[in-house]
Amino acid sequence: MTEQLRKRSDIERMVATGEAVKEQPRQPIRDTVTGRIISNERVAETLPTYLIAMQSNTLIYNDVDVEAFNREVSQQVAKILDVIKDERFENAGIAYQQFIDQYDACFEIPSTAGLADVKRRGIDLYAVLEHHGNRLTAELDIENQPGKESELRFYAVTEAHINLFFYMLMLNLAIHNKIDNGQKQLRTKLSILEERLKTLLHEYIYADHHGRICQDVPASKTLYGWILLEQNDLDTARVIYNNDLNLEKDMSFAALHREVMSIYQKRYASETPQQLRESAFSWRGLTHGRVRIACRLCHYLKQTAQIREYLNELTQGADNQDIVDATVDVQSHLINHNQ
Repeated sequence: MTEQLRKRSDIERMVATGEAVKEQPRQPIRDTVTGRIISNERVAETLPTYLIAMQSNTLIYNDVDVEAFNREVSQQVAKILDVIKDERFENAGIAYQQFIDQYDACFEIPSTAGLADVKRRGIDLYAVLEHHGNRLTAELDIENQPGKESELRFYAVTEAHINLFFYMLMLNLAIHNKIDNGQKQLRTKLSILEERLKTLLHEYIYADHHGRICQDVPASKTLYGWILLEQNDLDTARVIYNNDLNLEKDMSFAALHREVMSIYQKRYASETPQQLRESAFSWRGLTHGRVRIACRLCHYLKQTAQIREYLNELTQGADNQDIVDATVDVQSHLINHNQ
């Protein structure tokens, strides 16, 4: 049996009219593996709102942020179209714009047939964006020395692709309150995109200027070396490390940092720090642009992880992890939104 949800907009209206009272903010804590909230601690340095109270867990559908996201995507369509407008993209930008417009329209007077028609168009768009995403990923290979144009086109197609996963999830919920179809199409295609992004990120971290990845390359000769030794940017190195899953299993970030910095301990008396860095970076093709693209890949992986968190939230409490039915009722809120 699915659980009923409260809408965030209804709760905000009750606060505005005095029917409900806002309590002090709390800090949710999520499990990094499942994405589920495991604690809801109060914000430090504030007095408790109460000492003793009876509480119950209330699930809320965040319609406010969903609507804001829909508006933002609609506004961004023109930018994506501008980047992928030439004939090589075979009207992919137009197909994306049409899908977004039809998605918005189908929820004005929602019907099962109308929603299903837009979903079919979304399935076609999956294939189009996956095709162009693969081509642009190949263009971004380091050995191809990609230019700014290829980079921006890759960003546009990847962002459209990730947006499509969100919209297809909402269509699945609106049609039959499911997160996926029986063939697990959404999850399968999401995994394919994630694997492509992770593979490209791995290349950008470890490859030389020919795009070759050799075993046992010193950390100082990888992108971590450039970020820590040339840019002195600990935060960026940590962001990339957090998405470098193979390394994260084998080496702590502190150990990685020590290995990179160890080049200063191995120098001859006549060598300057600058000479050591130049020697480490020689023939590696490390640049600020390479860091920029790696950071964007990490951002996209964070976005795909967010989609997976939605799937976990929507199936929380289910015994079967492969379930396609949502355990909460989002469908009624989506269908009755404008009725």
